[in-house]
Amino acid sequence: MNKWDEEYKSKLTTPEDIAKTVKDGDKLFCGSGSSAPTGILDALFDRADELNDVVFGGLIMLAPTYKILNKEMRRHIRFDNLFATPLDRQALHEGICEHIPFHFSDLPRLASEFADYRIVFTQVGPMDRHGYMSAGVSGNFLDVAHKLDRIVVEVNENQPTVHGRNFYHISQVEAVVENHTPLLDLPPEPITEVDRAIAENIVKFIADGDTIQLGIGAVPNAIGECLLDKKHLGCYTEMIPDSIMKLFEAGALDNTKKTFYPYQFNAFFAGGSNELYRWLDGNPMVFFSPISYNNDSNNVAKNDNMVAINSTLEIDLTGQCCSEAIGPYQYSATGGQVDFTRGAYLAKGGRAFIAAHSTTTDKESGELVSKIVPQLKPGATVTLTRTDVMYVATEYGAVNLKGKTLRERAQALISIAHPDFKGELTRYAKDVKYFILPEHEELA
Repeated sequence: MNKWDEEYKSKLTTPEDIAKTVKDGDKLFCGSGSSAPTGILDALFDRADELNDVVFGGLIMLAPTYKILNKEMRRHIRFDNLFATPLDRQALHEGICEHIPFHFSDLPRLASEFADYRIVFTQVGPMDRHGYMSAGVSGNFLDVAHKLDRIVVEVNENQPTVHGRNFYHISQVEAVVENHTPLLDLPPEPITEVDRAIAENIVKFIADGDTIQLGIGAVPNAIGECLLDKKHLGCYTEMIPDSIMKLFEAGALDNTKKTFYPYQFNAFFAGGSNELYRWLDGNPMVFFSPISYNNDSNNVAKNDNMVAINSTLEIDLTGQCCSEAIGPYQYSATGGQVDFTRGAYLAKGGRAFIAAHSTTTDKESGELVSKIVPQLKPGATVTLTRTDVMYVATEYGAVNLKGKTLRERAQALISIAHPDFKGELTRYAKDVKYFILPEHEELA
């Protein structure tokens, strides 16, 4: 047994014992997604009624938060929900948990300096002989570790070893627990004809050798399929989904033309199938780093021919995008949309896309509604300002808003709107004088 094994053994404890160390008024932050320390949080939530005014923050939280997401438990443990999911969205609507607006690139500093979280609980992979434990598929706080009072890790043998600035050392952590549970499998969403049409409209602008950012969902999956015949693509992204792995395996993506971290896949986290997690394990070409570094727009911009692709829930005729809320109700979060949109625009030869279905179905009325709208819903969040937006794509085409007047923007967005809503949008544009010339009368 070497010295690191001895230190590991001396720090090994149980989730229940860690839960007992949390006291009234503590503020703690947790690893996100499949790096959520489910064993520790499960034990903590089981003793929630013994505590008061404890706050824990997290994003894309897959831990058993249902145990505390009710009004009676809120005064005991409150969840600061930094990125909502279907598991906790309703709790946000009811005020049971709260939301902190932020750009993903701000997360470590925001959490440690402004929100003043002093404790981090997160999941890691098994320790190697040098005393290092991989932060796995999601969420490390290495850039602010020196500002924290406590770091406790939950070792899960199913976490892949992912290279990069993505390791904790046993000497950095206060305690270790073990909880070997399967990682959540997120199989790719099925692709519709609309998804494929949007993808085809975007792929027209992507050339061999470009570096791409893709996320999770049907449209990114469709884009991945449409890129299979490309050559020498690169990957600099916030998350690695299955579509990135498939592009590599097909020979379309090899990172050889990247100008920043050539030959490597750059990301902060991964989300997808267990096949993806196995592919990440020990892969020397994958480089994960803290989100403050990975998502820094200045670093994104170091990739020549950077192509960022993100989605939105609603866009108005001036180009303002609400990508995280439905009216005043938080639906997800700002995420890295602004980080990558700005970074791609700043990159030499860069392009930034906002993708959206032209319509959606209103859940209450069952009616078809346009995602391109005269005005955002009352109370809506402007995630991406109209000054940031570059390309917008629907199944009806793709348009570039950069350098266009308000009139030209309205015309461009109406051209890719669903036909059923073009008349309504045109009349509004005329009423507010976006269409200001006599020849535009024929558009009524």
